[in-house]
Amino acid sequence: MDNLNLSSKGDATRQKILDKAAALFAEKGFTETTTRELTNAVGLKNPASLYHHFLSKNAILEQMLDDYAAGNIDIFNEEIITNILSKDPTTNGIMSCLQISFPPDQIEYFLNILCVMLHEQLRNPIVRTFMSNRIIRRAAYKVETIIEVLKRLGVIRQDTDPDYWMKSTSSFSYSFSARRMLGIGDNAPEFTGMGMADMMRHQFDLMLEKHGVSETNEGGADG
Repeated sequence: MDNLNLSSKGDATRQKILDKAAALFAEKGFTETTTRELTNAVGLKNPASLYHHFLSKNAILEQMLDDYAAGNIDIFNEEIITNILSKDPTTNGIMSCLQISFPPDQIEYFLNILCVMLHEQLRNPIVRTFMSNRIIRRAAYKVETIIEVLKRLGVIRQDTDPDYWMKSTSSFSYSFSARRMLGIGDNAPEFTGMGMADMMRHQFDLMLEKHGVSETNEGGADG
């Protein structure tokens, strides 16, 4: 990353640039936002002042994405998933494992970055690469972890193949989480005849029904 080391005062200005840039990129688009507009929003004298903090507009975007990856409170480690599913090994428990949250004092910043990713994912190579390498693959890994925990808890059979469920739900999990964070969740407009959250529930209902352990096999998964 081509950002410069800054003093405390410079750090505050740098964060202000990121905050304003995230808001502008989310509202207008990355390409459509000019350095002059960003300069005015931050309250700097001229666009050249931005380059005391970031060497390019791309560098601002890259830093925002790095902040998103680092600041996203990841509740998807195996220990937490196990704790959730051991208490509620149902579709509702699975859905709880697919939630994401952000530091409450920076929620607006992270929501704006999320909007930028949603807007730019198909047209901006920086965002597209970030999502491919650090979002979609991680989402697939999260689904795989959920399935492996369900196996270990004896909720689904040991021969359940996670590949199908990773492919069919990883993209849903990102979209669902995004909608939840944007405050539209279950109230989102219908998508292919079914709300996004309902689509997620339906997918996991199918998995549990198709691969669930028979109730006669108490105390463990059947292989």
